[in-house]
Amino acid sequence: MATLAERLNAWFADAATANAVGRLREPTTSEVAQAISQDPSHDVTISRSYLTALRNGSQTNPTVSVLSAIVRYFQTREMTLPVSVSALISEAAPPAAVQEEKDEWAEALSDRQVRSIAMRAGRLTPEMREQLLSIMDVLDDPKSARSGSEEDDI
Repeated sequence: MATLAERLNAWFADAATANAVGRLREPTTSEVAQAISQDPSHDVTISRSYLTALRNGSQTNPTVSVLSAIVRYFQTREMTLPVSVSALISEAAPPAAVQEEKDEWAEALSDRQVRSIAMRAGRLTPEMREQLLSIMDVLDDPKSARSGSEEDDI
């Protein structure tokens, strides 16, 4: 079963965004602590050192208001993991589907060619990425592949 620290670190990893060169970058503990402390929607302030202690497991009993402030921060990010107080403190393991998806991504990204394609696609404009996805949809469509081979048989 995942600890609070493990779930919190999973959220940091899940909140990673691509930088200018396409590398994934997690938000830093300092950035998150500062964003939480500056959020006008609540009166919680959190230090970098306290958030670090939560992440490394040396602090394990934060207040509900601290948990809510952390959740609020991660809810503003594009996340694949469930983000709620109950998800953060739950003793249950993450859903198998989430882990399977992460395993699938890890396997795909272990291939040098896949990483190269992804990195190059990250430098394209949104319009060019849409065109690339359209091309890939045609390549993935088994009907178009079958219809081409059926025409050869006629």
